[in-house]
Amino acid sequence: MKSTNLKLSLSPNSSTSAARKELCLRIHRKYKLKKSLFLEIARRDPWTFLTQFCYTLDSHDRLAPVKLFPNRIYLRELTRLWLTHPLIVIAKSRQMMATWLFVCLYLWQALNTPGRLIFLQSKREEDAIGNANAATGLLGRTRFVLDRLPDELKPTFKATVNKIEFPNNSTIWAIPQGPDILRQHTASAILSDEMAFQYQAEDAYTAAFPTIENGGQFTALSTANPGFFQKLYEDKL
Repeated sequence: MKSTNLKLSLSPNSSTSAARKELCLRIHRKYKLKKSLFLEIARRDPWTFLTQFCYTLDSHDRLAPVKLFPNRIYLRELTRLWLTHPLIVIAKSRQMMATWLFVCLYLWQALNTPGRLIFLQSKREEDAIGNANAATGLLGRTRFVLDRLPDELKPTFKATVNKIEFPNNSTIWAIPQGPDILRQHTASAILSDEMAFQYQAEDAYTAAFPTIENGGQFTALSTANPGFFQKLYEDKL
């Protein structure tokens, strides 16, 4: 019996190759269009910016500590309130992602609104500054998120120990508790973290009040502790 040699050619047919190339090009164009659309929406909508492009650090997760910002209903509602109310006071518990949320929101504001002066205030200056590699502190978390944004959303910026300055003349500035720096500058927005543990909270709020009256924003966050923050939260001033 004669054996038959079966030879298979792996060279693609020219018409098949052209069709595959065209399909790849169409998929690539569709991907670029989708990405471009998401980028444009993210510049206008902070929730898209957060849930599509902002990465946070979960130091309790050994396998995947760097995570995309979570799409949770209560965080979305807080974002809506932040967009519509200049003064927000939030009594939080730990692991709520509240600090991450407002750090990201004020970063979005600085990137997309020219001329903003945004203060990040905590009890001590080192708490406000933190560490970008470990994503601690307010400015440290801001820098952690900023460094991981796509190039299309991340302009060239200048960073010092306590400030991040953008080419649109917006600045994010980490400061300690107290009224002194707030009195010296006209703030666009202030984020006060763990305000209930700042013994100069009332003085800082008094210094910040012109910011609120003139169309700026004041966001206060804290875990529970009696004092001025509680009065502010319960609207008993």
